[in-house]
Amino acid sequence: MKKLVIATIAVLIQSIAFPAHAAREIDCMVMWDRADLNRNGILEGKEATAYLDAIRKSIKKYGMKTADQLSAAEFMAACTDDVFKISFYRSAAMIRCD
Repeated sequence: MKKLVIATIAVLIQSIAFPAHAAREIDCMVMWDRADLNRNGILEGKEATAYLDAIRKSIKKYGMKTADQLSAAEFMAACTDDVFKISFYRSAAMIRCD
């Protein structure tokens, strides 16, 4: 009986964990859509400032193709690593103030 309870808990934990990761990816796509104001597929200038700052401050290092720009692939890699948790809200506030 004890093994059945443990197995049930393990299955429930796994079923909860996987949808959370998928939602995070969707959240990153929404963040990208909000960040890419001119819809050119690259964040640059004011669009990129908060996100590039967060990447520079993160523990993990990313291979950036261009120092002052952020492509969608680079953005998604950093976002799925949760680099933008705080900076997203700051940048959203900055964009609303402009």
